[in-house]
Amino acid sequence: MFKNLDIDKVTAAIDLLHLRVQERFPTANLLNVCNELKELSNKAKTNIQHLNKPYIYFRILFSFLIIITIGGIAYTIWHISSQDLPSNFQSFISTSEALLNELVMIGAAFYFIGKFENSLKQKKILHSLQELRTIIHVIDMHQLTKDPTHVVQNNTDHSPERALTKNELNRYLDYCSEMLSLTSKVAATYSFNSNDQIVLDTIHNIEVLSGSLSNKIWQKISINI
Repeated sequence: MFKNLDIDKVTAAIDLLHLRVQERFPTANLLNVCNELKELSNKAKTNIQHLNKPYIYFRILFSFLIIITIGGIAYTIWHISSQDLPSNFQSFISTSEALLNELVMIGAAFYFIGKFENSLKQKKILHSLQELRTIIHVIDMHQLTKDPTHVVQNNTDHSPERALTKNELNRYLDYCSEMLSLTSKVAATYSFNSNDQIVLDTIHNIEVLSGSLSNKIWQKISINI
């Protein structure tokens, strides 16, 4: 029951966070970022449903290739067995070599077709993961200048505007931390039913990145308490 990460539950958590940000910071750009995260979560659900299904056109091609292969091998074997081996030994050798070459080429074709479907799925997942990695950096940009106001003593002419109260700042940073965590959860949903090491490593890197940035945010919150 609890062995799979439900993308619907993750999306529901993002929806709730979106409402909380909207209620407390209705004019903040962070609300737009949260809305984009919600769209990526919905996209992940659609992608996962699509990725769990076989690519029917490749399966049809694969089946067609198997039929041709069986027919070709059967014909070659029949041709070899019908020869008079003592008088046609050279022809027998040539036909056997042709059969061996057929088997090698057919095996390579099977491997290529099987890998090609997985390659297409991998490309789609990595593109989606790149979007999630990007939004992590966008979230980090939104909290970058949100320093505890009581620590900042001397502002310059180019210092960022700090109009948030102490409580609002904590809420803002907390929302950023939650968004980072939920982004990594969306990324993690792509790992189920996937044995692709490149995909798994990319998801792990996203989790490490979001965790590292979240820890920095909580350092700010601890200072502001």
